[in-house]
Amino acid sequence: MCTLFQIIHLVGTLWYLRWLGDTADWERFIKHFSCIYFMEEETHHSEENHEAPREHQKSHEGKTITIKKDDLWKYSTFVLIAVVVIGALLMISGGGNTGTGSAVGPVDNGPADMSAFLSNIDIYPSLGPIDAENVVVEFSDFQCPFCTLVTGLPDWTADFQSQYGPLIGVAKEVEDMARAGDIRFIYVPWSFLGEESENAAQAALCANEQGKFWEMHDAIFLASDGPEEHTGKYAIDKLKIIARGVTNLDMTTFNSCLDGGEYTSALSRISSDVRAVGVTGTPTFFVNGEKVSPSLAEIKAALN
Repeated sequence: MCTLFQIIHLVGTLWYLRWLGDTADWERFIKHFSCIYFMEEETHHSEENHEAPREHQKSHEGKTITIKKDDLWKYSTFVLIAVVVIGALLMISGGGNTGTGSAVGPVDNGPADMSAFLSNIDIYPSLGPIDAENVVVEFSDFQCPFCTLVTGLPDWTADFQSQYGPLIGVAKEVEDMARAGDIRFIYVPWSFLGEESENAAQAALCANEQGKFWEMHDAIFLASDGPEEHTGKYAIDKLKIIARGVTNLDMTTFNSCLDGGEYTSALSRISSDVRAVGVTGTPTFFVNGEKVSPSLAEIKAALN
């Protein structure tokens, strides 16, 4: 069954695709939600135009929710409205604050407080000058298909160039700006999509202990073979294989860190910090505390 986060993520994805004007390829992205099975209407798509991802050629197991595609926008709109109403009620009742009394979302008339992400490089690795005038923060999940598009690393991302061209490779461009000393770029390894996301985040942070976060970051995303989630590609044993490709990474130390779950509590803190600034999905970018769309043009326009 779908969790609340999966439903919110699904609705956000649907509206994001609609905002981009995509009509040809949304289904491939939506089908990575294994909790939902879409009822096919009578169609005559050709094999080459409607090829199912390899992982989804297998039969679905367990309980599923069946939704007709012509009802999808109606249901997603209803869920979106429900989420907004519930969120408003929580804010009115005081549920919108954390235990420390800090607001969950950024204040409308000013930048969000990003201090939590600026001060702890052990869990929020960064590139570029520590005292840079401009700071770009990316909130990302290693399993998130759009986060993978933003890296532009695996070959399959090129298949979506016509639909999501402005999105593809944005993070790499920002990394290059940071390596050139123009900005500071901070990566927030949020893992809200489940166990494999948590595994991947822990693997990246274990590599960070040896100064190899960005190498492991790239290796994890390069291991993605498609936009599907929960396929087993980021199981612990698979991540150890991925890590072997990182030059000069001490595997004994890395394996001990990963097997011991040394960053389990850190992942909980990351989730708390992320929600404190009102982030609800990935990828999300902030420039100097202001949320911007994940496009290079908008990121550059927001720089001082």
